[in-house]
Formats: sequence, C-alpha cells, structure tokens
Amino acid sequence: MRRFFLSLIAIITFSASSAQITTTSWSYEQKDNGDGTIDLIFKAEIVSPWYIYSSDSVQKGPLPTTLELRGIKGYEVVGTLRDGGEAEIKHDKAFNIDVKVFHNNATFIQTIKKLTDSTISVEGTLSWQTCNGGECLMDETDVRFEIKGLEATPSAPSANPSANKSEGLLVFLLLAFAAGLGGVFTPCVFPMIPMTVGFFISGSDNRRKGIMKGLVFGLSVTLIYTLAGILVALFKSTDATDTLGSHWIPNAIFGILFIVFAVSFLGAFEITLPGGLANKADSKADKGGLIASFFVAFAMVIVSFSCTGPFVGSILAAAVSGGVAIKPVLGMLVFGLAFSLPFVIFSFFPALMKRMPKSGGWLNMVKVIFAFILLAFSMKYLSAVDVWFGWGIISRPLVIAVWIAISVCLGLYLLGIIKTSHDSPVSDVGAGRVVFAIASFSFAIFLIPGLFGAPLSSLSTLLPPASETTYTIFNNTSAPKPDQPGSLKPANTQSGSCAPVKYADPNHAAPYGLKAYYDIAQAIECSISLKKPVLLAFKSTTCSGCKLMEANVWSDAGVQEILRNQVVLATLYVDDKTLLPESEQIVSTLDGKIKNTLGRKNRDYQISRFGVASQPYYVLIDQNEVSLAEPVGECSKDEFLKFLNQGIQKFTSQSVR
Repeated sequence: MRRFFLSLIAIITFSASSAQITTTSWSYEQKDNGDGTIDLIFKAEIVSPWYIYSSDSVQKGPLPTTLELRGIKGYEVVGTLRDGGEAEIKHDKAFNIDVKVFHNNATFIQTIKKLTDSTISVEGTLSWQTCNGGECLMDETDVRFEIKGLEATPSAPSANPSANKSEGLLVFLLLAFAAGLGGVFTPCVFPMIPMTVGFFISGSDNRRKGIMKGLVFGLSVTLIYTLAGILVALFKSTDATDTLGSHWIPNAIFGILFIVFAVSFLGAFEITLPGGLANKADSKADKGGLIASFFVAFAMVIVSFSCTGPFVGSILAAAVSGGVAIKPVLGMLVFGLAFSLPFVIFSFFPALMKRMPKSGGWLNMVKVIFAFILLAFSMKYLSAVDVWFGWGIISRPLVIAVWIAISVCLGLYLLGIIKTSHDSPVSDVGAGRVVFAIASFSFAIFLIPGLFGAPLSSLSTLLPPASETTYTIFNNTSAPKPDQPGSLKPANTQSGSCAPVKYADPNHAAPYGLKAYYDIAQAIECSISLKKPVLLAFKSTTCSGCKLMEANVWSDAGVQEILRNQVVLATLYVDDKTLLPESEQIVSTLDGKIKNTLGRKNRDYQISRFGVASQPYYVLIDQNEVSLAEPVGECSKDEFLKFLNQGIQKFTSQSVR
C-alpha cells in the first residue's frame, strides 16, 4: 500500500510538472446598458502569485489584455477593451516603465452597439499575459456571445470602468488649471490685464455693472476655449483614443507645432492669427455693454494665441493620449476658467492691480524658458513617430543627449551668459535665476548616466524604451567588439550552407548582432548543414523576463561566443502576427484549431512538445528534435552556461559515436 501511494504521488507530480500551467480561469457576462449599447464582460480568476496585465496599451512593454473581434456583422464596436476596476501600478525593470496589473481577479469590458433587431453572434479572441516575477505566460481563448433582440442576458452591474482613471483625470485637470494660470504670465497677456480691467470699470460709476462685465468676460473666455475642446472631442471617439495617442500623424503634428512655437518664443518670428479677425472683434468690443464683454474676450483669445497656443496644444495632446473622450472638453473648460480668473478677480477688486509687478524683461525670460521646455517635449512626440516607422533614428540616447543640451543652454540663459535678440540688459542675476539655473544644470547631470544605459526610471514615460544596445553598454562595457583582437566571430561567417532567413523582421532582430532563424524547420535544416545543435529560444515582444535574460546573461562574452559559433539560434516569437502560407499552417493536436500565424505555430510547438507555455524558455535540440539538456527559463549566467555546455557536450558525443 505504501508503494502504491508513493507511485501515485510520483505520477501526479510528474503530470502536473509536464502539463501546461493554468494561471487564469475566465467567465463571461453580458449587460444591456439601456441605450442601445451592450457590455461584454470578461471576468478572470488569477492563481496566486501570478498577475495579469491591464488592457491599457504599453508601447514596447508587457502584453496588455486585448480582445480581437472578427466577422463583425450586425453591430459596431464602441471603444476598445477597458479595465473594469482599478489596477495596481507596478514598475517593470526589464522595460523600465510602470505597468498596470491585477492580482487574484480582474474584470474587462468591451462595449458594442447593436445595429439590427435580429440575433447576432459576437466572436473573437481574448489574449492576455500573466507573470509571476520570474516567468511569463501568454495565452488566448476564443469567445462567443449570442445576443438576441435588443436585450442581452441580464447580469450584475460591473465595476465602474472609469474608476481607475479618476486619479489620472484629476491630475490632468490640475495641470490644465496650472497651464491656464501660466498663460496669464506671458508677454502677450500680462500687459493687457490693466487695459482689459479698465474696460470693465470705465464708462460707468456703477460698480455692479463693472463686476457683471468681468463675469461675462470670464464666462466668454471659458466658453471659447471649451468650444475648442468640443471640436476636438467631436472628432475623437473612445474607439479612436489609442490610435490618436500612438499614430504617427498626431504625434508628428504636436512635435512640429511645439518646435514652431519654441522657435517663435526665441524671437525668430511672431505667430499671429489673421488680423481681420481681431479687428472685427475689436470693433464689436468698442460698442460697450455686456455683449461687448464677449467680443473683448474673443479679441483677447485671438491676440494672445501666439503665447497660449503651446499651453492649449499641450492640453489637447494630453487629452488625445488619455483615453477619455470628454477629456478635451474638461481640459479646455478648466484652462479657460484659470486663464480668465485673474481678470475676473481684478474686476471685483480693481485696487489689487496697484500691487501687480510691472511688465518688463522678466516676461520675456518666462517666454524663453517656455521655448526650452517646448523643445524638450517635442522630442517625446517625434520619438513616437520614429517608433511607429521603426527607423531607430530618434533613439533613447539621442533624446537624452538633446535634453542635456537643452538643460545646459537653459542654465546658461538663466545666468545671463546666453541672450536672445529681444532680451533686456541684465546688470545682475537674482537669487531666483541662480536657483533655477542650478536646478537646470543638476537635471543635465542627472541625465548623463542615461547615455550609458542607466534606467532613469522617473522619466521612463517620456523616454523611448531602452534597446539591447543600451543594455550592452550598461551591463557589459568590457565585452569585446567585433573589430578588436580576440573578438567574437561575426554571425554571418559560419561555415556551411544555409538558406536565407525566412520571416526576418528588423523589430525581431536578435540582440548583439547574433544571427537567428525564426522558423524551426529552417533552423534544423541549417543545423544539419553546420553540424551544430539548435537552441530554441521561445520569447515574445512583451516578455520582461526575456529582456532581462538578454540584458544580463546574453551580454556575457562567453555566452555570446557559444551563441555565435557553437549553436544555431532559433528565436521563436510566440506573439508574431505574420500570416503563414497555407502550406505551412498546422492543425493543433492540442485543441484541433488551425494555427495560421507564425506566433501561434511557435507557441503550439512549445506547449505540445515540452508541456510549457511560459517565456523565456530555452531548449537545446539535435537534428531529430530531441532535447540535449534539461530546458531552462529565466536563470543566472552560470546556470545558462551550464545548460549550454551540457547540451553541446552531449551533441558532440553523439556525433562521435
């Protein structure tokens, strides 16, 4: 009996270790919102200590939870898949960004709008990634909803999908308010305060009328800016939020606009709206009365555009990237309130104007400081364009170098060493300028380590992600270069005859100039020719552990020597969307489904052959696809070298026999 139980335990243990790890179980619900839209609700139960990533898209970061609908008929998709609760913020060291994750359970919601009274079927694929700090699992499942008539199956109200965005919205509105106040202290606006308030209190001894004019002016300014936000919101539905935030066109527009405004602030030229528009507003304002207050506000908005334009552009840019369709309206509403607030206060208390600082050179200094800040932020948008096309021109080191130069120039300007053509003479430098100059120089010094691979985690949301090259500099500065004596052989000088690499993608290139294949069959063919084993490296573009392995382990000179010269490397992305020709598609032995993309085929191979679905996962095989050593996942350099050497030694002994 004792032997029986021991054998049973051993069998259970072996089966559990061989089977695919199940980290998440899903349940589905539908909810009729009563306005023609229906919420498709996906609830996940997550096994501890695993966690799942939120639906917020992170560029070049971990895989967000996504829903890909297909065969859309009889309905339209409203927005993208969104979180149904508040996610936890977690810093991902591999990608050097903050990510949103859920532990224990998570809810995701996709809204659709039904276009017909008949029954419709909603089908798609739900994809997600779970991690536990050491390894990651990618998984997907097909989902299907049957929706009858105009009503969906009742369900309990889901969690408020905007709960996790409330804090972000509050911060956005506070920034909009600060931008509105900042716009007042610009050379285009500040000198106009006495003139504008004079209009409120002139022509009447009745203080009440002056206050009413001020209120109408303030409400008019707010209304005008809010209308601008409404125009943006009309062209921005929630389903276009991610596109507008990441697409190259809006990023290029904002980047170029910021540069143009910065150059204007530096005194190269003046940006003005058509003069006829301002003249018409002025003529209406001259007629007096409460209606005239509106045209005074209109004229103020037009005349001050050259200074307030960057503030408005920044708010709209943030709103476009923020994921809430009402953001442009709220942002411009708050901006208008803050911008008009000083004018309204002075209309209530005209005597306060006597305590205002006089206009002078300090206003131009503020304008030039804004110019430097705009130049710095323009790099963020231009780098997004670069990432979109995959040029690799505006890299992380380049952005950091530009920021260092801008910070140094700003510090020199504050100390009076650098001057613009329209600056007032500076006889001495005040304490305030010295303090800000020190802060500017300190920021430049803080950025310098970033040129050599330092993470600069506090700026991760503004900087392009670190590349493999950056990791090489930071983690292995002593690695020999290919043109140095004793260096490693270039990857393309291996002996033997191998076919050109199929499915090559610059975005999936192996790090450190290593040559890699992306198709298992082709890698095995090459290994037969070269008489070398094949290293199968299962990974994904969103795998943090994969990045860390390549940064901390593959950067070692000894590891690279083996990867270059002693094995045939097959880099197998399980999330590659490349559509395979029908002759290369397979029917899975696991679920009987057709695997029509390179990623799905690689992932099916990993699970069916090795019983593991997590990445990173490394397997060393011979030409018969037999494992030569115990596969490994994320591990230390010594463990990885031991794995490689054991497999190569076994392969060599087999070849000798």
